[in-house]
Amino acid sequence: MEGRLICALLLCAVAGTRGCGRSSTTTTIPPAVEPEIIAVTAAGPSEAGSRPGGSRVSLLTKAELHTLSEELLRVDTGVQQPTLNEQGKTSGAATRDLAANPLFGSVPAATMDKETVRLMQSLLDNYEPQVTSREVYTNAEKSEEDQFLDALMRTAVMQTLERNLKRKNIISGSLRTTLKDIWFTQYKRGGSRVSSSGFEHVFVGELKGGKVAGLHNWQNFRKEEEEGDLDYKGYIRLVDLNGKGKIIKVRFVWLNQPKPVGSIFVGVTPELEMALYTACFLAKPDSRCPVKLNNKEFNIQTWSIKLRGKSVIGSAYPDI
Repeated sequence: MEGRLICALLLCAVAGTRGCGRSSTTTTIPPAVEPEIIAVTAAGPSEAGSRPGGSRVSLLTKAELHTLSEELLRVDTGVQQPTLNEQGKTSGAATRDLAANPLFGSVPAATMDKETVRLMQSLLDNYEPQVTSREVYTNAEKSEEDQFLDALMRTAVMQTLERNLKRKNIISGSLRTTLKDIWFTQYKRGGSRVSSSGFEHVFVGELKGGKVAGLHNWQNFRKEEEEGDLDYKGYIRLVDLNGKGKIIKVRFVWLNQPKPVGSIFVGVTPELEMALYTACFLAKPDSRCPVKLNNKEFNIQTWSIKLRGKSVIGSAYPDI
């Protein structure tokens, strides 16, 4: 019976069948909090229990990071905001379902039609959730990545980030090449097969060791809710960015696996979200990185993976 259940879950993850993998709203979740990834070597990438923070040297000061993040927000075109139904307040140790309804309500059509949002949507079904399953990387998927990166680099957000990073000598080549390397390079994550990337972990999500790893993106959270594969259990904390989006820390179950604590931006463009993570990863990796959006101060936490002499993204998320 257990073998058939695992097989069914894998098939659901690949097919994305509506309603497949959704657990009952009365299902309880063990009071465990998923530890985020720490800096690891390519020989043994894993997730380990370490409190985020770190004391790495920053290539930008706190004031410079605040200025840069506010500038990125100022040049961002933004999107019309989705509506949220937060419902009950919960905690990472809770077992009761405090949200009978999905987190996401309506999302304006103009938001989903925005070029970078639409192109990110095309990437979300390109990955195997299980970190033990080898990724099949097709030419069509490579083309989708390239179209997404090209669209990102046409935005004022990424052009502004590139100017700032070059001015501070943090990068010397093109930002597009850097984005391709740090976000889409594939690697092993706690197994023997190439099964992960920074983009998959952060923006899509993975299943590892009976729990959800990553999945810090509102677009995929909403998509999986609509398909019946994600069951929102309540919110832990909410930060309103004064009309420019929100950050919400939540508890949920995805494909029958728990995520006791996870934080996501909501109503933020792909270019702004990726630009903030990239700036923090390059300027202050493996640490809490202080940023400011619309006068709201918070941190972004990034973790790196060392791979063939270079550093790529292991995880990134808003830390509230």
